[in-house]
Amino acid sequence: MIKFRALSKQELLDLETEFKQFLIIHGLHDAEWKALAKSNPKKAQGFIDLFSNIVIEKIYQNAVGLLQTGTDFITVFNFNRDPWEFYYFKSNCANQLGPIESARFLEKLIQKDPDFKVQKGTKEVTDQKAQVVHELITKGAQLIDAHFMMEFEHYLLKK
Repeated sequence: MIKFRALSKQELLDLETEFKQFLIIHGLHDAEWKALAKSNPKKAQGFIDLFSNIVIEKIYQNAVGLLQTGTDFITVFNFNRDPWEFYYFKSNCANQLGPIESARFLEKLIQKDPDFKVQKGTKEVTDQKAQVVHELITKGAQLIDAHFMMEFEHYLLKK
C-alpha cells in the first residue's frame, strides 16, 4: 500500500543500488526479481511501493523546511526549531509574484520587501512530520535545504 507516492522510473534508476539491496534483503536477487516482475506485476509493484514509502518517508522526516509560493504570498516552513516556525509573507500587490524557484526566493523577497506584510507562527513538533510535509508538498510546497534555511534566517536577523 502506497503511503506517499511511488517513485518514478527515473528516481528508481537513480536509486538502483539501494533498490537492489532492498530486494536482496527481501530474498529477491536479480533473476528472482525479473521472474516476479514478469509473472506477478502486482506483487512486484508492491515491492516498489514499499521501497518508495521508505525512501520518501526518510526524505520527509529529514526535511529542513519548505517553501510555498502563490501569486501574492510566500510561506517558509522551518522544521529546525521546536516548535516548528512558519513565516507568511503577504504581498500588498495581488498577482505580482507568480511562481518562485527556491534558488531565487531570497532575491525576490529582498526586492519586494517593502510590499510584504509578515506574520510568524508556530506549530508544535509532531511525530507525524512526514505526513505534514507530504500534505504541504501536495499543496505546492517545495523542499528546501539547510543552506537555504541559513540564508533565510540570516535575512530575518537583518530585518
